[in-house]
Amino acid sequence: MTSEHTESFLSRAPRALVPALRALPGLEETLAGLVRQAREAWPEVGMDAGAFLAHVAERLPSTGEAREVLVSLRAEDVFLAFACVRGEARALEALDAHVLSQVGTWLPREDPSFVDELRQMLRQRLLVPVDGAPPKLASYSGRGPLGQWVRAVALRLHIDLQRAAPRERPMEEAPVALAERLGADPELAFIRERHQEDFRAAFRAALGRLEARERNLLRLHHVHGLSMDAVSATYQAPRSTVARWIARARDRLLALTREELTVRLRLAPDELDSLLRLVGSQLDVSLRVLMTD
Repeated sequence: MTSEHTESFLSRAPRALVPALRALPGLEETLAGLVRQAREAWPEVGMDAGAFLAHVAERLPSTGEAREVLVSLRAEDVFLAFACVRGEARALEALDAHVLSQVGTWLPREDPSFVDELRQMLRQRLLVPVDGAPPKLASYSGRGPLGQWVRAVALRLHIDLQRAAPRERPMEEAPVALAERLGADPELAFIRERHQEDFRAAFRAALGRLEARERNLLRLHHVHGLSMDAVSATYQAPRSTVARWIARARDRLLALTREELTVRLRLAPDELDSLLRLVGSQLDVSLRVLMTD
């Protein structure tokens, strides 16, 4: 490790810890060991040793024995977090494969589709800056395994979602709630009253025929209220692409609902057209009611 890297490291470390660090025998060798440990753990991820050590220094505690602080540091985990925050593709793949893939084991009683959704939201919370602040993952300091740290973030997110979202309504109650929100249009009220059960069954069947990603996109945007930009960050895809995905999922849901209604009902063409207009005009409400967790 070069003296330049060591001095840069010391310039970023907490001021109260610098004298002890400077006096530490073999500091350069210790820093070189951190870099080597990180490289060996993730050889496929590009390494900027100076930037990595600066990242480590900025996250050191201001108190404690200097040698213990450095020796106890989980360099491989800090480096993975550091590289992810910098947007390194291989690091993000490793985070997905080695950490975020474990979300289901942390919440074994949850439905797989909800686990997938939570994983996407956790990824967003970890990697997306909020109001100009660095991403959550940038605050990981290497004291304790990264997996345990992310697990704690995931469980807090799970609690937040449980508190923020209304409890799931039994499917038989959803049409009643939907009816209360649809307004007093006489034509729609008549159709709704006559075909309420058919609509419920058709819409539920159509949701079940969507792909998991389509349901998750609709849930994130329509139920949890995430903006296009937030969903874009969650899926690491351009905003325009995410907008097309969501629009396509909506169109497919409407088309599948049309198919299900056509199979279930024997209506005159004008009645079927009115019911389909109802489905389209109230899609947002339907999604919020029938997809709420």
